[in-house]
Amino acid sequence: MYENFLRQYPPDNAPSVVAARNERLASLSGYTELLEVGAGSSFGDGILYVHTPEEAEEVAQLILEAFPEFRGRIAPLAQDWLGRQYAIDLLRSTGDQASFLLFEVGSGEAFEIDCGLPALLDDEFLGDPDTFLGADLYAEWTAEHAVPTPPRRCVGFKAPLFLGGHGEVANLEDSDRSVYWSLMGQLRAAAQG
Repeated sequence: MYENFLRQYPPDNAPSVVAARNERLASLSGYTELLEVGAGSSFGDGILYVHTPEEAEEVAQLILEAFPEFRGRIAPLAQDWLGRQYAIDLLRSTGDQASFLLFEVGSGEAFEIDCGLPALLDDEFLGDPDTFLGADLYAEWTAEHAVPTPPRRCVGFKAPLFLGGHGEVANLEDSDRSVYWSLMGQLRAAAQG
């Protein structure tokens, strides 16, 4: 499982040894296997980072500060280099099939992704890396900058897209993930009135 993803985006470090602490998550197809190959690891020179269960709890608080309307329905799984968070949507996941939400605090939006976990990594990430991993911006950014060390850092927007910022390298900066999410969440709340 995840052979295609791992071939395209090899691990940057060894995974942490962790066990799934939530029976519902452990029953989802591919969840336990992903923790085994990737918990606490980044992939593809930092393009994606898989959270440990402990980190996921911390990230859930960041997401809920910015997107309180999702309280009670998320289990964070991973973040990309832009600090966007992939979370299992507990409301839409059924049986052993996970559904996902992609939280983009820089755009102020959350997007539903309708596929299982193995398909997310092996199909969606590989089939459309610009959409799902910001691979086009990643290539531009890494031509001139280092990728921040996940999970506590990310590359964030200086001016959020929902306030007229542009999705281009000139509008990106190395950021502390918690500060970035907190600030963008406050701006999102103010913009929504």
